[in-house]
Amino acid sequence: MSRFLFILLLFIPLVAKSWTLSVVDSSDGTPLAAATLLMPNGTIAGLTDSRGRFDGTSASMPLTVRCMGYEEQYLAAPVDTVLLSPANFELSEIVVIPEERPVLKLRCYLREYTTAMYGGDTIQMAGEYAADYFLTEKKVKGFGKKVTPYIRAKKLRVRHKNAEGLDSIARPTEDEEFLSWISLCSINPTGQTVPDSILNGAVQSIQGKYGLFATTRAVGNKLETTCDILANHKDHHWSPLFFKLIGFTIDTSEMLMKTIHRVDENGKCGPNTLQMATYTMEMTIKSKFIKRALHTKDPVKTYSVFEVYPIEARYLTVKQAKELEWDYSDREIIVPQSAPELPANVKEMLSAPIK
Repeated sequence: MSRFLFILLLFIPLVAKSWTLSVVDSSDGTPLAAATLLMPNGTIAGLTDSRGRFDGTSASMPLTVRCMGYEEQYLAAPVDTVLLSPANFELSEIVVIPEERPVLKLRCYLREYTTAMYGGDTIQMAGEYAADYFLTEKKVKGFGKKVTPYIRAKKLRVRHKNAEGLDSIARPTEDEEFLSWISLCSINPTGQTVPDSILNGAVQSIQGKYGLFATTRAVGNKLETTCDILANHKDHHWSPLFFKLIGFTIDTSEMLMKTIHRVDENGKCGPNTLQMATYTMEMTIKSKFIKRALHTKDPVKTYSVFEVYPIEARYLTVKQAKELEWDYSDREIIVPQSAPELPANVKEMLSAPIK
């Protein structure tokens, strides 16, 4: 019996323990949604929800906590709370051509980090994109409403890892690119005058159908807004009917958007003062097509993080916008100073020689 207890005591420390982490702003304790928990190999271990919480296990340690607009922090062991310090970055005035033209062409640099897990296999996808948005605040005759990006150029890599020791970097196949949801990175085309109450420190909250949909607060001349898209969906889950009709079941359990705008001297902000945006999603994909492509019988669990950094804004006539809408001649991917340094594993993936 004593020998059994001795063996049991040796085994207990090896058992992964469940734990809950809260990620908050160090200056005022505000919960930070859409923070990413990265393992040393670059795999996304999870994302914080709208309450700034992450549920994981000690087996995931160590972790790096990253959140847009904040300094990243390294965790060697589980803790209850992580205090992230706001990053010191200057808000830039994006180059704008101020003419009475109804279409705003916003050139942006986009990043993607996606992790897909199924069985004992892991797929990591990383990418850099050059993209244009064509935005109109009001209905414009002859030009339809558009809020999602036109991808002009991309550099996309995928890393395969499995229990047998496979570790390879390649360009993703057409089936693997289905795991990328970069097209969902929309930008709100309308501007607003920020209420004095928010500029003076109040936090604005908007209630959704089933929970808190959005919170907005000002930090200096920065306006931070976090939206929980699934607050308008029952049980905080969304399975789009469109995909079910074509043989896919996509259960979305997290979909958060966070933006940082510069508030101008008149107390206004809009797409032309956007500094950065991030979109985080957690999905489980069930499809015989995906299972066949990835050679698995298991559902595919995915975590995705997308970042948007505007570079240049130009106001165009409808004619100019239509001419540039499908012009793919400018394929240069420019990294703005506002974008933080890429994680080491992503640098490795994007710089790896591909045959």
